[in-house]
Amino acid sequence: MQEIDDNTASKQAKVTILTDEIITINGKKYRLVENHENGFDEEKIEERFNTVLDKFDYVVGDWGYDQLRFKGFYDDQRPESGIDNKISHLEDYLIEFCNFGCSYFVLEKENKPSFKKRNSKKPNRNNRKPRKKRPTNAAPHHNHNNNNTNKKARPNTNNRRKRASTSKFKIRKIGENSK
Repeated sequence: MQEIDDNTASKQAKVTILTDEIITINGKKYRLVENHENGFDEEKIEERFNTVLDKFDYVVGDWGYDQLRFKGFYDDQRPESGIDNKISHLEDYLIEFCNFGCSYFVLEKENKPSFKKRNSKKPNRNNRKPRKKRPTNAAPHHNHNNNNTNKKARPNTNNRRKRASTSKFKIRKIGENSK
């Protein structure tokens, strides 16, 4: 059987440290915003970083059971971000999804795209045209066939109830024989 050496793990990204706070990952500049309990590890980032994280404005790496995992966050001004993916909810993420007291780091992308406020194409409630109401004396718009010749007669459910109540049913005690 062949043994796998941990030192030969394939690199997923190229990490370069420019200064204490500025690094590049696959040619994109990031600023190290926070490095809690020395969570930043260049070698592990090279092994685990995925290009899917390039679309986020912030990348958080947290440690649990000697495994580094990543989570991407958007800037609060980004219209396409959900509430769970906004950087203002980082503390909630750390409390709810990370091990208590774990090491983590936060990277902020240097060249973030500019934000445009979303122009809603839907008119707001105050600018909408009122709906046309149908007159109350008008006939319904659907066409029902009022011929009863095509309908099958439904059984009378009242008869069934009477039969069930007149049946003789005796509740036996445990161990009592039926007669």
